[in-house]
Amino acid sequence: MAAKGNSAVRNAPELNRVLSFYRNSTILLTGGTGFLGKVLLEKILRCLGVRKVFLAVRIKDGRKPAERLQELLKDALFDRLRQDATVEQLLERVEPVEISLEAGDGLGLGMDETTETRLLQQTDIIFNVLASVKFNESIKNAVDTNVGGTRRVLQLARRMQRLKAVVHVSTLYSNCDRTHIRERVYDDTLLRPEAVLNLSKLLSADEMDGLQHCLLGSLPNTYTYSKKCAESLIQQHFSDLPVGIFRPPIVLSTYREPIAGWTDNLNGPAGLCLWTVKGYVRVIHGNGRKKANLVPVDYCVNALLVAGFDVADRSMARDPAQDSRSGWETVQPVPVYNYLYDRPNLTWGRYMGTVSMGFNGWIKRLCWPHSYTIVPNRALFRVLSLCCHTVPAWLLDFVRQLRGKRPLYRRMAAKTNRFLETMAYFGLREWQIANENVVRLRTLLTPTEASLFEFDLSTVDWDEYFQAYIPGIRRYYLGELPAARDRTNPAQPLAWNRSGSHTTRIQFLCRLLHRLMWVLICLKLGHRLYVRRNLFSILIA
Repeated sequence: MAAKGNSAVRNAPELNRVLSFYRNSTILLTGGTGFLGKVLLEKILRCLGVRKVFLAVRIKDGRKPAERLQELLKDALFDRLRQDATVEQLLERVEPVEISLEAGDGLGLGMDETTETRLLQQTDIIFNVLASVKFNESIKNAVDTNVGGTRRVLQLARRMQRLKAVVHVSTLYSNCDRTHIRERVYDDTLLRPEAVLNLSKLLSADEMDGLQHCLLGSLPNTYTYSKKCAESLIQQHFSDLPVGIFRPPIVLSTYREPIAGWTDNLNGPAGLCLWTVKGYVRVIHGNGRKKANLVPVDYCVNALLVAGFDVADRSMARDPAQDSRSGWETVQPVPVYNYLYDRPNLTWGRYMGTVSMGFNGWIKRLCWPHSYTIVPNRALFRVLSLCCHTVPAWLLDFVRQLRGKRPLYRRMAAKTNRFLETMAYFGLREWQIANENVVRLRTLLTPTEASLFEFDLSTVDWDEYFQAYIPGIRRYYLGELPAARDRTNPAQPLAWNRSGSHTTRIQFLCRLLHRLMWVLICLKLGHRLYVRRNLFSILIA
């Protein structure tokens, strides 16, 4: 009878069940000071009517959690919220909680006993967004943060008295070594997550780096590996909890909510475009025809919130009698949400072209005139990278040293090439992504909720999106006012003239170097052609 009752409630379309689920709830949010976490926090405070948000924050650069939270709430992202409430009023609904991932024996978040007791008694929902997202992070740090941090959060969750749902944010690329990615956890790492955590505890960073190649297997970097381990850890040790795994792809700036074009970073493809326009990147290792799995962050947050409701809903529908007969250690399949739609999306070529042209109108200090080529062949990429990145960097540094300045461009060229090698893995491949659970989330929403939690990527007008994308980067990340910094602004004629003369010098040097390179190539090819044509004469002689 209980199961039938639950089923009847689950299928009631007339109830705003997602909104009711979050209303007057208490949420623990980890990673709330990161890009995705900030947008999630803003949406929770603006739309869900929650009682309180515990924001887990680490001390950073000597700043206490309370200081970091006050600074966070003054961000332009929260302008819409601050129209109805002051920062002081918002602080009444958000409480910073100081945590440490280095504390104790790995079994807690390092908070004081009083605060921990309050969390255990009051928390209803957890969003675990805390992560190290650097692709080139050392494997020890990646494991300690992404795997060890997840274990700490879920061990705390197990002791909570009112827990309804835990949503762990992973990545769509946690299994990028597969061509077909289903909505399930793949337990196929070389070592089990607990063994990897023990290794990280026993070994130094250098010793862990020595094992990195063996541990990663076919995965491209420590980020994807540590995220895969965290998923396995959840499946193996915490499947008895009401927990789910949410896998977003590459997340870009906001589409519409709360403001269009907001971002706080240039990680990934946006940074690549900026480097391209500045002239640091001339050759890209990738395939312009491949699909770019990109989503706006506000759509991602909406899907994440609905997934949180679905995790709790599935947990309530679970038959407790069957679980008790099977024993406490029963391993339940953890629900996974691959947030991507298999409809035509952006290609890397379209993305790079559109964004690069948007950047091209206002970059003043160019390293090299804006031009780039996307090359899928690895050998050809390396040759062109040598000619277009390394050699020009040496020449520019030679000129700098003649003028008594320190070399700069060689280091930047090396950094650029490492970055391009990292991004190439994702720019050369496509995946078939199952998304049945995400599609099902739409059926849980009433029309009112569907407009409030829009996450269907087919509704994104990418032309409209990119109209706000570049201005958003300028305003919210670079801190510029586009109207005041525009090249056509007569208020800055001197800056424009200096920029123009600098660009003219760079263009002259670029043309000169190109001609020199072509001369060298022609001489080399001409010499080979001469040898081939006269090979018979040479052999006879």
